[in-house]
Amino acid sequence: MQRCRPLALALFLVCLLCAAGTGATPTPAGVGGKKTIPFRFVDLQGRNLRLEDFRGKWVLVNFWAYWCPMCRIGIPTLNKLSERADLVVIGISLDYGDDVNKVREAVDLHGLRYTAQVAGGNRRDPNSPYRQVGPVDFFPTSYLYDPDGEIVMFIPGQLRRREILAYMDNWRAERGGPAAQLAYGMDLQKFETALTRRYGSSGAETFRQWHNLRAELAKTGEDRKLAGINDFINQRVRHMDARQAWGQADHWATPAETLGAGRGDSRDIAVAKYFTLLSLDVPEDRLRLMYTHLGEDSRGSRDPVHMVLAYYPVAGGEPLVLDDHIPEIRPASLRGDLRPVFSFNGQSVLTQPGTSPYNLSAWQKTVQRARAEGFE
Repeated sequence: MQRCRPLALALFLVCLLCAAGTGATPTPAGVGGKKTIPFRFVDLQGRNLRLEDFRGKWVLVNFWAYWCPMCRIGIPTLNKLSERADLVVIGISLDYGDDVNKVREAVDLHGLRYTAQVAGGNRRDPNSPYRQVGPVDFFPTSYLYDPDGEIVMFIPGQLRRREILAYMDNWRAERGGPAAQLAYGMDLQKFETALTRRYGSSGAETFRQWHNLRAELAKTGEDRKLAGINDFINQRVRHMDARQAWGQADHWATPAETLGAGRGDSRDIAVAKYFTLLSLDVPEDRLRLMYTHLGEDSRGSRDPVHMVLAYYPVAGGEPLVLDDHIPEIRPASLRGDLRPVFSFNGQSVLTQPGTSPYNLSAWQKTVQRARAEGFE
């Protein structure tokens, strides 16, 4: 077996970050310095949709595909946003072939209740609707227009309702209204209920300790948050393979399961850290779950496929690796024992050059279950 060079993981992870882009990010009017195009679409009911018709309201355009599992995760959030009187949500389905009925069936099957739905055809079509909005490199991708009709947010991947609403409130504050505090939408009551219902008094105690640590770390810097959560979860969760922990090899545990039971494999541990750090407002685009193979430095491990959590202090820089095998948080360049395979978060999935895409339907279900536990 060829030994991994110490910088291989760092360089690969940096490349992944550059390819991933950023999360929900406010931008100037238009995208890439271009003037916003006043779009004109026709929805599934044959109604004309023109940007100028929505002047005075916010407009959220969401590009999705009927076959995209990550798109389904955001449906409840988009349904909730579409209930607002001041916000129009337009879903545009792309890449469904020649059968528009696939779009109609998906809308009904998954309960999309947006303001309007558009069948947008193929992205390769020179008249594809995205050309009136902005680039769509993967699904889902969203754009937010302000009431003046300018694009103010480009959101590749999953969007957060509270982040959208906070941006809207801050936009109003610049015009004399109250400002909002940007925060991750954590429902602590739901998480406490999930732990206590399943694990009783021990679950309640786990929640108390977890909640106290969050409160202690809430106003600290991201370095303190990383160290505190990494230590807490590493110490509370006993590492074992998934079959031993859950009775099946392919089980993806939620944070409540992992922390409540106090056991899990490297994937469960990394996922618990990921969601807990999100709940502390660590930006999602700085966090990526990374599948790796353990190299020669870890021959004694019984875990041939190993997951870690990568954190990027600076976009495009070298990430830090949070691991349960090695308690110390180290730069990727010092983890020559890890050979990366692919990485993902709630925004995108990225593979190593030359490898095939991975089906992460299990990740989609885990995100949905974690949201039901309060990680909104």
